[in-house]
Amino acid sequence: MNEMVKPVWLPLLQRPYENLLGAKNVWDLRMANGTAVRIERGAQGLNNCLYRVRINGDVYACKLFITDERQRARREWTALCSLHEAGLRLAPEPVASAPDGPLPQPAVVYRWVGGESLGGQTLTTEDVCALVTSVNQIHRTPPAAGVEPLVAWHQPESFAAYLGEIETWLCKVRAWIESHHGQASSLPSWLEDLPALFPLMVETLRLAQDAVAQTTASSAYPNPALVRVDGNLDNVVRGDDGRLYFLDWEYSGWGDPAYDLAELRWHPRAKSITAAQWATALAAYTPFASDPGFAERLAVYNRLLPAWWVGRSALHLLEGAGQLTPRPRLAAIPQRMYKAVRTQLDYYLAALDLVEPPEPEERGEE
Repeated sequence: MNEMVKPVWLPLLQRPYENLLGAKNVWDLRMANGTAVRIERGAQGLNNCLYRVRINGDVYACKLFITDERQRARREWTALCSLHEAGLRLAPEPVASAPDGPLPQPAVVYRWVGGESLGGQTLTTEDVCALVTSVNQIHRTPPAAGVEPLVAWHQPESFAAYLGEIETWLCKVRAWIESHHGQASSLPSWLEDLPALFPLMVETLRLAQDAVAQTTASSAYPNPALVRVDGNLDNVVRGDDGRLYFLDWEYSGWGDPAYDLAELRWHPRAKSITAAQWATALAAYTPFASDPGFAERLAVYNRLLPAWWVGRSALHLLEGAGQLTPRPRLAAIPQRMYKAVRTQLDYYLAALDLVEPPEPEERGEE
């Protein structure tokens, strides 16, 4: 795959990168020929950081990624190029990929997209329909020329494998509860009632197990499609031109559209979208004609995903309290996020009619 010509200003990002944890947010620099370049620190996530670069009236984004087994930069670049080559304006226009320098971390450069994210907004049914229609177009996108498609990150190998991950997590939670019996008073408030909630977590697993046991559908998907596997609506922007643009493709690859839709439906940032809105939007989704098992797989994943989020939320709380070794991050997770994760856990239990609906919370885990 052609990585395109790297911008001559790219090495200037070294100075902002060296001040990653500093208070400065804007750098006015110059290239060797005197051209002015303004670099602004953008969003810094747990696994990446973003800079906005202004030069000669053009505005670019430069995103730096941590290096791990997910191959995040490659996934992002592959998706942007595939959509661009297909003529779909559903993602930023790719400019260059720099996996091996000149910056210390792999980087992807693309045209900046201005607008407002859908995360935190109250979406109408029309908005949700537009969102699902756009995802439908993404699923019809072929790989860019010269691309060797990667399997989407966390695309389940099978229903059983997905259940196995949930079971492993709940076993870790059970083991912690058994080893910390009677010590709730020394725990943070967002963790102290986890033992009391554990029977409900086991019930979410049972519901998922029943769905898998009762389906006649195979977990195999006959038409691998470009999928995002990222339902975070913070990463969907309504651009200044009114279009929807999807950002952050570091989970993407080729996988099951049914799984992708369930991930979108059950992500914490989609909590405000009603079941009726989803039903209306999904009714207009067109699966591949050669995929007769699509609807059944979607129904199974609609049971598996809530159970997955219950297990992941509980494990995240244990990690946050230092009870389990956390996964590596580019930046530490603020403690304030764990209260939101605790409310998130209640949301999934309520969605499965196991507890009363919680009060609205401003943020989700991811």
